[in-house]
Amino acid sequence: MSEKRKASAPPGEGIALLRRRIADFKASPQLRYNLAQQLFDSVFSITPTGIYIIQDGCLQYVNRQFQSFTGHSRDELLGTDYLRLVMPEDREVFKENALMMLNGESLAPYEYRMVTKSGETRWVTEAVTAIQFLEKQAMLGSVADVTDRKRLERASRDSDERYRTLFESAEEGILVLDNETGGFTYANPAICRLLGYSQEELRGMDRSAIHPRDEWPHVSSELEAQAAGRKTLAANIPCLTKDRTTIYVDISATTAIINKRQCTISFFRDVTERKQMEDELLESEGKLQAMFESIADGIIVTDLGGSIVRLNDAAAALYGCRQKEELIGQRILDYATDGDRASVMQTMERAYEQGRSGSIEYLLLTRADRQVHAELSTALLRDKSGRPTGFIAVTKDISERKRAEEEILQRTRELSALHQVLTSITQTLDLDEVLTEIVSHVGAALESNYTSIVMVNEDGSLGIGSEEFVGIAPLSARPKPKGSPRRIVDITPSPIGARPHGVTRKIIKSGEPVVIDDVDTVEGTNPILLAAGIKSYAGVPIAAKKTIIGVLFVHSTKRHAFSGKVKLLVAFADEAAIAIENARLYQEASTVGALREADRLKTELLANVSHDLRTPLTSIKGYTTTILRHFDRLADAEKRDFLHEIEIASDRLTELIENLLQLSKLEAGGFHMQKEPVVMVSLLSNAVEDAEQKTKGRRFVTRYDEPLPLVEADPRRIRQVLDNLLSNAVKYSPENTDIAVGCTSSDGELVVRVTDQGVGISPEELDKVFDRFYQASSGVSQRGGGVGLGLAICKGIIEAHGGRIWAESTLRKGSTFTFTIPLQESTAAGQADDSRDA
Repeated sequence: MSEKRKASAPPGEGIALLRRRIADFKASPQLRYNLAQQLFDSVFSITPTGIYIIQDGCLQYVNRQFQSFTGHSRDELLGTDYLRLVMPEDREVFKENALMMLNGESLAPYEYRMVTKSGETRWVTEAVTAIQFLEKQAMLGSVADVTDRKRLERASRDSDERYRTLFESAEEGILVLDNETGGFTYANPAICRLLGYSQEELRGMDRSAIHPRDEWPHVSSELEAQAAGRKTLAANIPCLTKDRTTIYVDISATTAIINKRQCTISFFRDVTERKQMEDELLESEGKLQAMFESIADGIIVTDLGGSIVRLNDAAAALYGCRQKEELIGQRILDYATDGDRASVMQTMERAYEQGRSGSIEYLLLTRADRQVHAELSTALLRDKSGRPTGFIAVTKDISERKRAEEEILQRTRELSALHQVLTSITQTLDLDEVLTEIVSHVGAALESNYTSIVMVNEDGSLGIGSEEFVGIAPLSARPKPKGSPRRIVDITPSPIGARPHGVTRKIIKSGEPVVIDDVDTVEGTNPILLAAGIKSYAGVPIAAKKTIIGVLFVHSTKRHAFSGKVKLLVAFADEAAIAIENARLYQEASTVGALREADRLKTELLANVSHDLRTPLTSIKGYTTTILRHFDRLADAEKRDFLHEIEIASDRLTELIENLLQLSKLEAGGFHMQKEPVVMVSLLSNAVEDAEQKTKGRRFVTRYDEPLPLVEADPRRIRQVLDNLLSNAVKYSPENTDIAVGCTSSDGELVVRVTDQGVGISPEELDKVFDRFYQASSGVSQRGGGVGLGLAICKGIIEAHGGRIWAESTLRKGSTFTFTIPLQESTAAGQADDSRDA
């Protein structure tokens, strides 16, 4: 019991006891101080309040509870100014209240805020009294922690304040929910207006009653998350009004003690219109996102620094990424080559200054360091206030277009070179000059380092007709003249064993071109070529009248230099064959008539070919020069129009050259037919159907004998003849007229007729229409725009099949073109038997 009384003894009794014991030890100050500390600890160690003694403004004693309140140890506190523990704002109040209590002017404890060692602010209540400590005046203070009580008081005041002010005057709807019963205890006027209920109807109603039943699980989870502190706002919560209309609200909630009961105060804001707008916006954004992702071009959104913040799948694929996230945060400039980075930067700067930039072409660098030809256009993005926020860049892969443009330009260069060859070789009949011109122009057109023509002599031996070296040392033993960038060396034909000609013999024997893309992958390459650094080469036969008279070779120090160029090389060889044959004929001609005929042929070929090649070449040259000189100033549409015109002119050149090549092959006997059994009705029907689709204002009438026998023919060449005859019939007949196509079989032949109701051909010109470059005077050249090769080719094809072709015509009434194809003996015999049986 004594311990109990000691523990609960008031501070006054402890102070009296302390005074008595201090008096006994006045003789020894240090001993008295130590003993005083011990005595204070024994008296105040179990006191629930913090006890301290201040003397001369500094702490001289603190008990264990005081140390616990402040977080400081005794050694840290003793000798320090007590005021440093008091909040600066409360120090004056502390001093005034302590002085009043010491002077007896106030007996009530006072409150102030104390700052702990950890920086936490704690509310304390304190009482002080004056004492003698070690024979000097001191102040003893007793402090109690009232922080929790202050917080409860403040919460109570806040709760009461909200309850009084917000509920009645708030524009937002407010419901108070008793957490224990789950029913509403209060509803303000705003929530009554919002839901259509009276306050009496809402009081006691369960909170689930104001939400759609099928939405309640979702609503409940949202409200529980809010109560648990995981969410501060439950957004777009559906509510049911009294008339069962669904509205949407945002709910924010807080807990409070109201009338000593735990309650939840919920604030309802009507967001129905916003929800409708959000739904419409989401739908619109969904459409925009679908459009954003479905656009074939790459679309990238960047910030003002050029860092990527958004992109579509096409952009990710263009940049070589599997996931779009790989590019987020990357700078768009880092994906341009060093040479084009400045141009991309200028484009973005122009977009910033002007709102948008024109398009530029640049080399895009993918994640795999692959270079892609791309087109970039940039526009500035702004927020609602008009402030720039970033850029949107549209990137288009133009690799295919660039390849097409390069192919067109290359095709133009090749056609131009072919035209130069044709022009050059028709200006001379000297064989050496012809060979020199061919080698020179072919080497330049195909960028050949070593170009040569191997000639087959009359005695069967082989020899170099002409050679040209560009960028490599001559293979001949004869020295190269100083200062000459190119050298053409004429070598006396040598016996076949004097030079290695394995590939040459192979070409002569097979009659087919040979292309070696990489000499390191094949065996048996001429060691002389290897020593000269040749990496690839190609050779094609030069044939005249079904006889190989030479081989045209091109060589390069680059691998794959002639891939895809065999067709052009064959065209050069075919023209070379004609020129060589003409030169030989000229040399062999012994009469004036032969010389005149050769000259006439040369003049005729030169006049016709030069004229018809010059016109499209002039167009190609003009448009190409315009593009090259004014590329940056031309709009994309103008560039496309110019390229389209170049393509049309190139197609016309191709058609003319193809006709020349075909005619050359026919005349030289090098036109090979791929014959097979052909159903003529099917071939005719397809040709007529295609003509109908390309033609307006003409009626096509077909008349076929049934059944027609199979015919052995080259279907592609016969179709070429049909297309030419039908095209002529369309060209030279007025609209709203008939074009008749018929086919019969008789006397071992299949007979095909094409009849039009056109301008007709005069009798004196009728026998000449199948001559090459001949154009009738009855309007053919003016109306058709042809060059007079089509019918000559048709004649060659039909005669190569063993058939005949002729024309019948009446001026201003029309013409009929007829050709025949012999039937096989078995087919003809069967047809004769059928006629006898009939």
